[in-house]
Amino acid sequence: MSDFKVHHIHEQVVITANHNKDGSVKYHVCYGEVDWKKDGNKRPAVFILMSYKGRINYQSPAHLTLDAEEETDFEKVYKALTYLKMKYIVNKKYEVRSNHEVSSNS
Repeated sequence: MSDFKVHHIHEQVVITANHNKDGSVKYHVCYGEVDWKKDGNKRPAVFILMSYKGRINYQSPAHLTLDAEEETDFEKVYKALTYLKMKYIVNKKYEVRSNHEVSSNS
């Protein structure tokens, strides 16, 4: 049995939620791997977590508000989801590597 957690985050976009005045509630839009059965069957995934006062909460689902004077939480999170999805689809499809990867393989 693998000691790999259910999810492993490779990259995340952190967005301050509109519904709190002090900025302590944030959405974490993440790209990583998930392994629901912890059996080594890792799958790429984009997922949303929330943090409260700097601590990620794994119990409560993210609630995306739809009311705002400007951009809604839903719209901000959707943009982040789209960014991560497209970035990792393009990287996989075209085998994009970072400058660090290119220089270390030379």
